[in-house]
This record gives sequence, C-alpha cells and structure tokens, in this order.
Amino acid sequence: MRGVNARHVVLALVALSPLGLGNDYVLHMLTLWALYSLLALSLNIVVGFLGELSFGHAAFFGVGAYTSALLVMQAHWPLWLAPLAGALVAALLGWLIGYVSLRIVGPQFAILTLGFGAIVLTITNYWVDVTRGPMGLSQIPGFAVPSLGWDFSLASQMYPLALLLLALALYGCHALQHSRRGRAFVAVRENPELAASIGIDVFHTKLVGFVAATAMAGFSGALYAHYLRVITPDVMSLSYMSAMLIMVVVGGKGSLWGPVVGALLYTFMLEALRATGAWRMVVFAAVLIVCVVFLPGGLVSVWPGQRKALRP
Repeated sequence: MRGVNARHVVLALVALSPLGLGNDYVLHMLTLWALYSLLALSLNIVVGFLGELSFGHAAFFGVGAYTSALLVMQAHWPLWLAPLAGALVAALLGWLIGYVSLRIVGPQFAILTLGFGAIVLTITNYWVDVTRGPMGLSQIPGFAVPSLGWDFSLASQMYPLALLLLALALYGCHALQHSRRGRAFVAVRENPELAASIGIDVFHTKLVGFVAATAMAGFSGALYAHYLRVITPDVMSLSYMSAMLIMVVVGGKGSLWGPVVGALLYTFMLEALRATGAWRMVVFAAVLIVCVVFLPGGLVSVWPGQRKALRP
C-alpha cells in the first residue's frame, strides 16, 4: 500500500504489543488514549489546520455521546448505527454554528463558541426528562456481537477497534494534509485575504473543515459513551475543553502526530496525578505554559521529521 513503510509497521506492532500482556488496566488506559486521540485530532482540524480557536468543541463531543446513547436506550437503534447518527447530529449542529460564527473573525469567534458550549451544557443539565440532568445516563449498552463472542465493553476487545479507528483517522488527516482542500486550509489559516484573492472561498473552506471536525468529535463521543457505559454533562464542561486544548497544543497543533502524542501524555499524567485531586489541573496548566513558551510547535517539534507544512 502506498505510503506504508517499515516505520509504520513498527508503530503498528508497538501499538498492538500491549495485547500480549493481558493487563486489563493498561489496555483500558490505552483505549482511553485512542479515543482521546480521535477527539484531539478533530479539534486539531479547527485549531491547527484552520487556525480558529474554538471553546465549544466539547459540546459536540457530548452531543454525539448523548445522541448515540439515547437512540440505543430509548429508540432501540442498532449499536452499529447509533454512533453514526451521533456524528451526523454533531455535524448538523456544527454546520449551524459554523454558518453563523465563521463569518466572524478574531476573538469574537472563540467567545461565540464558548457561549454555544454553555448553552448545550445548560440544556443537558436541566432537560431531566431526556438526559436525566446532572445524574447523566448509566447502563449504556456496550458494543457487542454475541454470536461471534465479541464484547467491546471489554478493554481487550475495544482497544484493537479503537486503534483501528485511530489509524483510519490518521490516514484521513494525512490525506487531507496533502490534498487540494488541505492546501486551501493552510492558505486560509495563513492569510485569508491572499487566499480569497487567488479564488479560494474562505468561508466555505472554513465551514467544510469545521463540520468535518464536529462530526469526528461526535463520533468519538459516541464511542466514549458506549465504552464507559456512563455519560454525564461534565463531558461538555470547560474542564474537558481545557483537556482537549492541552492535548492539541502540548502535542503540536497543525501536525499529524501532535494530538496523538498530546493525548498519550494527558491520559497517563491524568491517571498518575489522580491522587493530587484538583492540583493536577495546576500541573497541566504548568505543562501547557512551558510548552507554549519553550516549545511553541509542541512536543513533536523536537522531531525534525514531523515539522510538516501545516504546523503554525
């Protein structure tokens, strides 16, 4: 296959090697890393590729999670179809918000998306009849194919699936980087006026990228809900939004592997610092500040081979 080399094979073998350990805890953490990586890659399209700062991305993650869970629990949709519906609903909301807000330039866009996130969080908290409010949804059905003995609520079986989806997302982002659309993203990010002067529809380009990112966030949210089998409005809060930004910025926004590296660091640091309680957010803030000041290109900037054209 074109683009596949020895390095990719080695990476695949390293990623799959934990399956041989049989350690459910390690596999659970790696599954969370893969799901967080999908989410971080989706935000990277907005922040890294388009150069827009969105504070409402966690809302699309939560919308996808709640949509898929409610369709399965209340409407009895098949498990394979509900996450796609969650992605579609998130994409439709993304189109609506993007159509209104992407015409705005500067910090007003970030403020508008912050307001959107707050509205969705408030609705989720108070629409108790549907979302069960702050209690959230529990006993969400996990992915399973009983006839084949597959139970994706188990980390040992969910991890290979999440890893496969992450590989597909990375391939999609790589293809986007080297496509005409990806080059239009770079042009719009670097100089919108110049991009418009050479015939690029700046608004349409931003809208396409924004909708694609929100669909991906909704899909990752649906997978997250069905894996953990519980979801609360907290997934739409600023703490989750801050976590997404940390993954993207610390890893390296605009790069292919940056969000994946950032998600790996965040996932295992979050677990390692669990005993510190609220202080762990102080540690994350310190890491973010250090990276912004000393490594503005993120952790991947120390690898010359990762300095791609789409980095800021």
